[in-house]
Amino acid sequence: MVRNYIRKTRRGDAYSPSDLDHVVNSIKTGAMTIYRAHKMYGIPKTTLYYHVTGKRGSKSRTQGRPPAIPPKEEEKLGDCIKTMEKWGFGLSRREVIEVVSQYVTENKIQCPFKNNIPGDEWFSSLKKRQNLSIKKPQAVEYPRKKMTDPFIVYRYFSLLKSTLDQLELHDKPNRIWNLDETSFSHDPCKTKIVGARGIQRC
Repeated sequence: MVRNYIRKTRRGDAYSPSDLDHVVNSIKTGAMTIYRAHKMYGIPKTTLYYHVTGKRGSKSRTQGRPPAIPPKEEEKLGDCIKTMEKWGFGLSRREVIEVVSQYVTENKIQCPFKNNIPGDEWFSSLKKRQNLSIKKPQAVEYPRKKMTDPFIVYRYFSLLKSTLDQLELHDKPNRIWNLDETSFSHDPCKTKIVGARGIQRC
């Protein structure tokens, strides 16, 4: 299968999803026959028959075969990947594929993946649809990444407040000292991660 597929025909462009919905409703109410609708709108009779009898749903918004996973779910996946990258926990290509494989397996989604594992073609298309790219993460120490966890941040400020209350230091800033994370030696992972195209993240 080639990666950059080029359509050879414009079949399916002659009518829109709204045209199809209108025609199907007209046929169901008896306002017109399948044959007349075919002649007026250029919609194949078999297509009309399948939609009228309920053997098919609404017309796909894209050409070609239906997506492997629902578009809305794929958008959520893309947003999650970008969020993980933003907070310093970018996923590698392998991890993204494992997440998708687990998702379709647990939700019993019928898909063309072999053994429910996405292939190179699907991953390449995912990057284009969700504006993602493969990149090398910046060198940020693990402890600093870990401290971006909201639960850790909230717990820190809660502990800070209780300490200031206990020691009565709210009005004594000259007795408060600050420390940083200098000399932490944990190295960041060297694996390239998946993230938003054109944006450099930790």
